[in-house]
Amino acid sequence: MSTQAFEYGKYFEELQKVNLSVRPGGGSSFDGTAAITSLKGSLAWLEIFGAEQPPSGMVREGAEVSLSVWTGGALCRCDAAVEKVRDDRQFAVRLVGDVRELQRREYFRLDVTLPFIWELLPGLTPEEAQARWMADRTELWRQPEMVPVGDGYKVVGWNGRDIAPARANLSGGGIRFRVSEFVEAGSLLELTLFLSLPRPRTVCCLAEAIRCHEIALTLERGTHYQLSMKFTTISDKDREAVISYLFAEQRRELKAKNERLPAGGRW
Repeated sequence: MSTQAFEYGKYFEELQKVNLSVRPGGGSSFDGTAAITSLKGSLAWLEIFGAEQPPSGMVREGAEVSLSVWTGGALCRCDAAVEKVRDDRQFAVRLVGDVRELQRREYFRLDVTLPFIWELLPGLTPEEAQARWMADRTELWRQPEMVPVGDGYKVVGWNGRDIAPARANLSGGGIRFRVSEFVEAGSLLELTLFLSLPRPRTVCCLAEAIRCHEIALTLERGTHYQLSMKFTTISDKDREAVISYLFAEQRRELKAKNERLPAGGRW
């Protein structure tokens, strides 16, 4: 990769949330979310936030990084390399090359808080899982009852129980969230999402586990893992509903951010 003169400020800005992937080599990688705390030319300081934590030593000088952000019309992605490291959560990257604009909206990812349930489907063939998915979808005709709680919504009285919201990284093509049990890559799962749209909607889909790694640092007791999966079976209407929900959540976050900014638009 060679550094080129490029106006990165057209795509990235301070206080902006970005998705990042760190690849130190050897086949390992870390996918997470960070905020740009400083941007001067091609040098961007990042701070990883939330419960996500890369394994110790993974963020090191020279490691390859990919940054992406949704602009509203396309997913913008840029390559970078770690240049300075303050700690595993705070480090500087040097942006290199052009910013690439990808038009596929399902690539857009966002950290959200929403109610969802998931179930492993051990022993089922893809065909059997597909038949179960089709049968389960026919039972999701009713609109879920959702009420505000904390910074999200919970579902009330769904099959005799309430479903609390949880943090997840969601896109039109997959989801990542914390689990308390290890899930083998390639495992099939059925996932039900409850979307707080103007007309609340239930989305049922099949997913395949891509990777599951232990979270090294957590304040909670016990062992926890980060489970990443891709949707393998989801209707076009349901995918569009997920994308619409993500757009609505991003607009809500941007509005809240603008309301927190003092006069002049900067902290």
